[in-house]
Amino acid sequence: MTYNKSIALAATLAAAAIAGQAAAKERLNFAYGYPNTSAIGKAVDDYAAAVAERSGGEIDVTGFAMSLLSLPETSPGVRDGLADVGFVLPPYYPAEYPTTLFLHELNLLINLVEEPTGKEPLAYTGAMMEYTFNNCPECLAENKAQSQVYTAGGVTPLYNLLCKDVSVTSIADLKGLRLRAGGAGFVRFADQFGAQGVRLPVSEVYEALDQGIIDCAMLSAPELTNYNLHEVVTDITLAVPGGAFAGVSSANVNSDRWNAMDDKSREAMLWAGSHMSADVTWNFYTDDASAIEHARENGIKIHAADAELLAAVKDFSRQDLKTVAALFKDTYGVARSDEIVAEFEPLLAKWNGLVKDIDSSDALQQLLWDQVISKVDPATYGK
Repeated sequence: MTYNKSIALAATLAAAAIAGQAAAKERLNFAYGYPNTSAIGKAVDDYAAAVAERSGGEIDVTGFAMSLLSLPETSPGVRDGLADVGFVLPPYYPAEYPTTLFLHELNLLINLVEEPTGKEPLAYTGAMMEYTFNNCPECLAENKAQSQVYTAGGVTPLYNLLCKDVSVTSIADLKGLRLRAGGAGFVRFADQFGAQGVRLPVSEVYEALDQGIIDCAMLSAPELTNYNLHEVVTDITLAVPGGAFAGVSSANVNSDRWNAMDDKSREAMLWAGSHMSADVTWNFYTDDASAIEHARENGIKIHAADAELLAAVKDFSRQDLKTVAALFKDTYGVARSDEIVAEFEPLLAKWNGLVKDIDSSDALQQLLWDQVISKVDPATYGK
């Protein structure tokens, strides 16, 4: 064999090896119904980097922001294989995820913390993930029935009233208002105070406020910038209704794709899930104060609720925790609702202690990994 032929053969073999590596690489698309510059978009970027690093470059994730699937389309889209991974919001599908939704509906426990630190949403993320992975076979079964594997969570900051041409500081101010509600608990809140809860995806809030379809949206402050709501919002009332949006399955994986992976790849996906959960929660947490300050600088009026309204919010929170347990047992067949409440409250208290010194997304990710996700067996989980 001549020297030139040897070079040609070596080049051919090298090209074949590269092609084989490229073919062997797992390529996954990640659908999320948020802008790529949002807290969610940044978290997806970190998720993709974490998967690539942990898998040794064998898994390549590409995010599709507000294009491949909208928020309401994401769960069925992941189920049907239109997306490999998706940012799923179970409260959009109460019939499919009743137990997962019930855990979200317990978010008003945040309003009852005796000495709040502002980190209560971080604690709720940890508690909800630990309970889902370890204590909620119903939750995992709900995901499996939708051909999905749960790998990550996330919780927003406290919910406020984001209003257009309306200021709310008292109980009387709430009467007759049309309030965007992202879940059944927020609808019940509206009913309690003589308002009307309107179920709308967050992506439709801008238009609804702009056209006067709703007066206020119950949302966390970062959505002001995520969806440009600062362009239409004129008034914000802080800490009303309180609570948070905890119905987040931030990186659900299509079951067929999951089951086709080897243990190392599944472990990499779980590792990335800890990053996704931490980033979603921490990005929202840090974006909260800056969003309020941005709103203030742009002339949006910031209001504090009076003492009577704040006390009424706490009273509602206590009562609703009893209401929701009975409601989910009777309406959605969550047979263990009372048991779940009894187990979840002390778990949340534990996590409120665990997150007190958390000062970064990296620290939160390590906590979630050490306490919860590292204990999940990739060989058997999701099967």
